[in-house]
Amino acid sequence: MKIKKTAVLGTAVFVVALGGYVLSDAILQQNTLQLAKSSEREGEYAHLVSWLPQDAKLAIEYRAKYLFYQTRMNRARKLDAKVEAIFTFADYIKVKDPKGSDEMMVSLVTNPEYKDSRRAYRAYAFLLLNDKSRHPVQIREFHDYMKTLKWEEDIYYAWEEGQKRLNAMRAKDAVYLDFYAPLLENPKPYTNYDRFYTDIERRAPKVEGKQELAERAARIKADNKAGKRWLSQDLLRAPLEYRERYQDVKQSIAEAGTPEELVSALTSLAVLTRGKDDAESNATFDRLLDTPELKNASNAYLPLSNLLLYKKSKRQLSVEQYHKVLEGIKDPRNLYLAWEAGYQQLLNEKAAPKVMMEYLAPLLDQEIKYRDYALLFREIAKQAEALKDADKAARANRFLQRVQDIYMPSVVMDDENFNRLN
Repeated sequence: MKIKKTAVLGTAVFVVALGGYVLSDAILQQNTLQLAKSSEREGEYAHLVSWLPQDAKLAIEYRAKYLFYQTRMNRARKLDAKVEAIFTFADYIKVKDPKGSDEMMVSLVTNPEYKDSRRAYRAYAFLLLNDKSRHPVQIREFHDYMKTLKWEEDIYYAWEEGQKRLNAMRAKDAVYLDFYAPLLENPKPYTNYDRFYTDIERRAPKVEGKQELAERAARIKADNKAGKRWLSQDLLRAPLEYRERYQDVKQSIAEAGTPEELVSALTSLAVLTRGKDDAESNATFDRLLDTPELKNASNAYLPLSNLLLYKKSKRQLSVEQYHKVLEGIKDPRNLYLAWEAGYQQLLNEKAAPKVMMEYLAPLLDQEIKYRDYALLFREIAKQAEALKDADKAARANRFLQRVQDIYMPSVVMDDENFNRLN
């Protein structure tokens, strides 16, 4: 009887475990774990697996993430995203599948296609002096690879990842100094690198004959501090697509055939690099505002609109100054686009209702005949209500009512010229 009870109990446990595995695997195939753990569904997930043993829950979680990372790797199309996904997957399975993980890591440093990626440095750092890999990366190979990196943020992260690798393997001080050698031969003028130069200062005295390296590192740090240059966090955290957009804008600049096209492309570059590389952004704005050919372009308002109340630029424009720019625009289409561009800039700056009203209020005193301005008049009505200015709100709403009651052409769509031709 006891044997039967034991057999029944064992069978029940087996069936429950099997059912749990089948259920969990089906759920995981749909990435339910990722959804459940993301936010409000965390409690739902916890309830779902709470009856399972701890080992089973851990196995389910591993399987879920395995499927998630594998799917993301298989679906990645762009090179950088693909390399990032391969590394993440390989890093995740390195304990349970060290051979498979190593094969993927090695492919990132041996496959010519992958080596061109901005994210290949992660694999190079992971394999740095890694005696468990079939292809350990030597320090010289790591240095040679870093010479191929184009963007400063990638170069910095490569150094950071390499340092983490040496920390993890508890490398000897002499190995660190060999690793840091290029930073002493060709100093980096950014304060972000202080962490590496500080490490050199700490380790060099411990290695015979290397005291001079500590002194050199200290001098470089002092120069960097005096230079006040750094890689911004906005740049370091920029998505992979940032450099793709940067390249596209650079290409547009190179291909610009008219002053107007060049103004548009340069403005895009100046705005794109804001916060990420302020030196380049400011230099680009300077070029736009100081080059006669560009200052006289029909769309010269573009860079000026982006400087409206932009406090981080020495070329900042006040509302009054930008109004004078608007007064000098004769073409109706460009005039409207300039008004809208200034409005968008104030939205970006999160301008207060009083400031927004100061900017838009002159429109109430003008005879506007294009329906495009409805966007701006709706904003006037909104801000007037916030400021409890019944008169301005009523005047703005009267224009909006005209837009509904009578036909008004679009200056952007060129309806007026179309009607004239027909």
